[in-house]
Amino acid sequence: MVGGMSSILRELAEVQHQLMTLSKDAEGQKYALLARQEELQTRAARLADEVDAEYSTQDLLARLADLRWQLRALNRQRVHSGARPVVRTQAGSRPAGGQSSNPSSRIEARIQQILALLAQRGIDVH
Repeated sequence: MVGGMSSILRELAEVQHQLMTLSKDAEGQKYALLARQEELQTRAARLADEVDAEYSTQDLLARLADLRWQLRALNRQRVHSGARPVVRTQAGSRPAGGQSSNPSSRIEARIQQILALLAQRGIDVH
């Protein structure tokens, strides 16, 4: 599965590069690339869900804790600064990127996915 994710991420990077270097008058090509980008992001999300299912319960609980920490840090930053969102992890910080203008909604979605997976395993975490 990791090889599949690597392939998807490489193709996503290539599509992003093509989008950035596209001339302004290449509207048809732009929309085709955007559609491909969305398809690849959907495949990556599905694959990530499958990978999550292979993690041990302990690993999922650790990931859940990290995501909750990121969400709290992001919300604190928004309250205190109004600056461009930065995704913080315990390993460091990076500017929030990607298509979504709301990184907290992506984090919340991942949290819900992990909670659902843990619930399937009989673990109730609130």
